[in-house]
Amino acid sequence: MKTLLRLSIAAAFISQFAYAEPADTDGFSHAYQQYNVSVENHNNQDTLKYAQQAYELGQIKFGQDSFDSAKLAINYANALMVEPKNNNQGRVVEDDATLKAHQLYTSALVVYRENMTDNGIELIDPLVGLAESTTDDKYAKTLLFEAIEIADKADNQLTVAEVKLITFYRLSRTEYYTRTVRAFAFDAYDIYTSKLPENAIKRVDATYLVGALYDAMGKPTQAIEYLVEVIKQYQALPYSHPYELRAHALLVKLYEQKGLGDKATDHCVAIGKMTPWSDQQEQTPLFRKAPNYPQSYAQRRKSGWVQVAFTVDENGFVKSPEIIDSKGGAQFEKESIEALSQWRYAPKFVDGKPTEAKSTVQLDFTIG
Repeated sequence: MKTLLRLSIAAAFISQFAYAEPADTDGFSHAYQQYNVSVENHNNQDTLKYAQQAYELGQIKFGQDSFDSAKLAINYANALMVEPKNNNQGRVVEDDATLKAHQLYTSALVVYRENMTDNGIELIDPLVGLAESTTDDKYAKTLLFEAIEIADKADNQLTVAEVKLITFYRLSRTEYYTRTVRAFAFDAYDIYTSKLPENAIKRVDATYLVGALYDAMGKPTQAIEYLVEVIKQYQALPYSHPYELRAHALLVKLYEQKGLGDKATDHCVAIGKMTPWSDQQEQTPLFRKAPNYPQSYAQRRKSGWVQVAFTVDENGFVKSPEIIDSKGGAQFEKESIEALSQWRYAPKFVDGKPTEAKSTVQLDFTIG
């Protein structure tokens, strides 16, 4: 999972530009005002358009190597990076927008270092931007660790939390993902817990992440505790947050693993009642239990396979399983049907509503 977090330190330092001169003879003030409006309205397309205009006009107005132009460069780069640029492995993809952003962050960092003699907190923006726009994971680690150190020295705990989360997400699928990097997620959670109300979305997202990490660490009891809290807070939102569905999905698996089928069922039903983040979404397996190997077959080292057709209902339950074909014997078929009845799915959604959908699976029985 890759989550793009973006600090906004740079933009706060140049709001006076729009009012620097009484007459906007060069068009800069208009471009910068429109940039601010589009940021406030979350209009990504206009944000990119006016960020580029303000940057290009600002270079003429203030000079290419000026501190003001460097701040505008970061705004432009942030606009280019507003969408995560990563492949299925969570690694940075080097497309044209990312390359351009990387160039802008690089030039801005040079100017920032020349003007920030005491490693001011303003350096964090270009450092983080470079880390998220480079394909060099080692370089990204160096940049992000420097950003964390700067935030620590500034004693700005919320910034420390945000940069640590950025570091976690950036390095989590690389060879530089260590226990130290994993601990950053827990550090961020602790800070948000002490500094933010329990329904603050950053705190709730961090709670989900900690729950998911406890699951990955093989600590189901702790994972359940955090995920239940996540769902309580997400249910108060006026929309279905993607992490809410994932939290339900993890709880289905965790409760089934603990043999608490009734509790798992509650979360299957909850998933079916949610509004998904995609109106058209195929059913997704949440919990699968392998069939038992018939003891008499195992003793004879007998192998085989079973193909089963079934329906996933709107609550994610498997129903009407039917044997399509099989090899090896009736006991393989019997164990396959019994196992399949315990599987749980997130249902298929059509036009935003859960619906029944058919599926097939092949279960293989082999002796190693």
